[in-house]
Order: sequence, then structure tokens, then C-alpha cells
Amino acid sequence: MMFRKGSDRHLNSLLHPQVHLLGRVWPSFQVWGAAGLALAIPLVLMLSKSLGLSLGVMTAIIPVALVTFFGLAIVTKIITGEERLTHYHHVIAVLVAVTLLVWLLRQPVLPYLDVTVLGVGLFVAVGRVGCLMMGCCHGRPHRWGVCYREEHTAAGFTPSYVGVRLFPIQAVESLWVLGVVLLGSRLLLRGQPAGTTLAWYIVSYATGRFYFEFMRGDAERPYRWGFSEAQWTSIFLDGMVVLAAWAGLLPWHVWPAAASACLVGTAITVALVRRSSSGARYRILRSYHVQEVAEAVEMASDRAPEMRLLGGQDSIPVDICIAPTSLGFQISAGKIRTETGYIFHYALSSRNETMSAATARTLAGVILQLKHHLGPTELIEGHQGVFHLLYTAAEG
Repeated sequence: MMFRKGSDRHLNSLLHPQVHLLGRVWPSFQVWGAAGLALAIPLVLMLSKSLGLSLGVMTAIIPVALVTFFGLAIVTKIITGEERLTHYHHVIAVLVAVTLLVWLLRQPVLPYLDVTVLGVGLFVAVGRVGCLMMGCCHGRPHRWGVCYREEHTAAGFTPSYVGVRLFPIQAVESLWVLGVVLLGSRLLLRGQPAGTTLAWYIVSYATGRFYFEFMRGDAERPYRWGFSEAQWTSIFLDGMVVLAAWAGLLPWHVWPAAASACLVGTAITVALVRRSSSGARYRILRSYHVQEVAEAVEMASDRAPEMRLLGGQDSIPVDICIAPTSLGFQISAGKIRTETGYIFHYALSSRNETMSAATARTLAGVILQLKHHLGPTELIEGHQGVFHLLYTAAEG
């Protein structure tokens, strides 16, 4: 336990939304993005040279890819009014732009796309470290992870998650993409048919991203039928690779079809499970609702009355804040001062229907994750569907 707390503190100390460099203060995502670009350009040039591709063509591809990437970011900001980088949007736009350029230059398209996609992948792998530093694209509340500070809220981090331990899904994705790029480079240098590396990257990234999405905790993203836009895009891209191979546009391999079937099968299974008796649990644990619970807990805790239990004397609170969520759950909080610390108390209820014990356990589990409590707890069923979550914590 002490080792884990020490490692968590060390990891948290590395998270800085800004970097002091060259006498200036830079946002971390810009620094890591620049680092990714600085590594990606030599990679694509070296691979191009090793494969006997034209360095002149690749030198033309690089600025086109950059203009497409930043151009899309600018257009998105003009339309939405906020700076937003959506991975799939930018990668697809870059690959389309590069395809058109290479076709106009009357060069074979697939060999250059094989190289380009690996450069994009390395850029993404390093850039995700910037996401980890900033707190964007963050994970769900978890028993192990990283905690962001107040300074991260100025960079757009969710205020209600300050101090909450979140699973570092950005780091997981970074390592996954790095592995995909390394194996893709090996495939490329071993003389696989043109288009194999392109298919490898698309299928591998899409498959990983589909499953990583289940651990994403940032709620401000589009969902349809219970799955995120990125998950639907992953299924679509895997399917497109299979269709392209079937049509002879890409080399045929079994693994894209297997990956596509796996994603479709997983989506169907998850949808059926969510429609079963565990559907209520799924609704409680959806990322947007977990964030609402975090906001409700924060509101209730900030206004929680403190009772004293010292020498047998206690006090009765006169004003209790009840914070609701969109699913109709109501949360209030209080704490009792003892001689050794505090007894924390959360009252859980539902304004729409009588809360069941299973629902109360799920909601209590979310609160305990948000509060980082791993010790003994007690969930007591009260009157009229009200449940009481109690746990103790030493002072300091």
C-alpha cells in the first residue's frame, strides 16, 4: 500500500500542464506534439530511403500533411468556437490529402501511405503523452491512476475530477500505438506487399481504440446507441479495410477480417448485456453520469455539515445540501468528527423510484472510487429507499 501511494505521488508530480522552455511557458500538448513531429519526420524519411521511395515526394508529403492537420484544426475552431483535436478526423483528413497528392504526382499510392501512416502513428504516440500531462482525453475514476491538480483546470480539465484518481488511458494508448508503429516498421522493412502496413496500422489502432474507449472518462464527446463516435469509427475503418482487401485494393490477410468480426461481436454482446438486468448499472457508470456523480459529491461535500462526536456529545445539522444527477439520484453528505478522525456519511436516494440495493451498491462504489477510499465501508438500508454509506478516515 505504501509503495503504491509513493508511486502514485511520483507519477502525479510528473503531470504539468505547462512546460518552461527557452525562456517561455508552453502548453504541454504543444511541446509533446512538437516532439512527436520531430521524431516522425526522420522516421518517414529513413523508411522512404530504405524502401527506395522518392525523398522528393516524401518531402512534399510532409508539408501537405501538416497543412491538412492544422488547417482542419483551424476550421474546427471557427465552426465550433473551441479548439478541439479529434484523432480520427485528422488522421483520415491527412491520409486523404496525401493520397490525392501522390496520385497527382503519378506515384504509386500505397507505398507512400505505408510510410506516412507510421509517421502519423509516431506523432500520435508521443502526442498522447501531452494529453496525459494536460488531463485531456482522460480515463475513468479508478483505484490506480493519476490525480490532476487545480492548475490543470485552467487548461480545460474537468474541475469536479481535481484530486480524483483517474486511469491513465492516454499512457496506455501511447504505448499501444508505439508498439503498432514498431511492428509496422518491421513489416515494411521485411518487404511485405504495399498496403500491408497501412492495413496493419488502421486495423491495429482501431481495434485498440475501440476497447480503450470503455476506459475513457471525458464525457463531452458524441455517443450514439451507447457507443462513442470513436468506437463506431473503429468498426467502420476495420470493415473498410476488409472491403478494400476483398476488392483487391489492399493485400488480403485474415487478421483484418478477424479483428472486424471481434469488434462487431463485442459491440453486439455489450449492447445485449446493457439491455439485460444490468442495464441500470450501465446507465450509472456511463462517463457523463459518473462525472455528474463527481459534481454532486463535490457540491454535497463542500456544503456538508460537520457533527461532533467528542466525549459522547454530538450535534445535529440544520442545513443539508441534496445534490441530484440527471438519472434522478440524490446525494447528500455529512461528516462526524471523532477523537481519531472523521466518519464520512453519504445518503443515497432516488426521486424517480425506490432505490434498489443493487443500484445503491453501484452508486456507492462510484463514490468510493471518487474519494479514493479502499478501507472498510458500510452501506445501510434506511427507510423509504434511502441508503447510507459510511466509512472512516484518520485525520490528516
